[in-house]
Amino acid sequence: MNKVKYYRLISGLLLKDLSEKTGLSVGHLSHIENGNKQPSKSAMESVGSTVPEVFYTPLTAEEKEEMEHLGDEVDNG
Repeated sequence: MNKVKYYRLISGLLLKDLSEKTGLSVGHLSHIENGNKQPSKSAMESVGSTVPEVFYTPLTAEEKEEMEHLGDEVDNG
């Protein structure tokens, strides 16, 4: 799981919510989160204006561990 997805999840946002706030499609955001697409500068600026932690907060070891746990929860439904 990457930082965009991690901070989106801990912010309580669904992909649909982030899509509505950024103007980016759910599919495009999903590709960014899953590493299938390299986001453009404007896309990351849109995401960063909604979830600023993506830019300004480095992940601690504890957050990385939590991120892995969240990924397991999301993957296992």
